[in-house]
Order: sequence, then C-alpha cells, then structure tokens
Amino acid sequence: MSAMHMVARNDVRHLAALVELVDATKLSIDVSASRPLADLADVHHLSETGRIRGKVVIIP
Repeated sequence: MSAMHMVARNDVRHLAALVELVDATKLSIDVSASRPLADLADVHHLSETGRIRGKVVIIP
C-alpha cells in the first residue's frame, strides 16, 4: 500500500483537465460514500483516523 499527500487548489484549468480525463475514462475517482452536510464533522473525524478510503461526496 502506498500513500501520497495532495493539496487541492481552485484552478479552473486543472479542474477542466481532470473532467476531460474522467470523461475519456482515463481517470477514475474512488467515491466511498455520499453523506449529508450535517455529517461533515463525522466525515472529518473518520478521515483523520484513517477510516475513509476514497472520496466522500457531501450533499447539501
């Protein structure tokens, strides 16, 4: 198993490039769960303790 530290930046060009890769099926995103905004504190806690694999989609 390996890990990589990533920092997200709000860059429209980079986001557009990622969307193109996803649309072309050259990149897949591991979404582990969808949770309501009210659960955000719980999601952060789970992430800090290493119990989340993939991305969690927060739904307003």
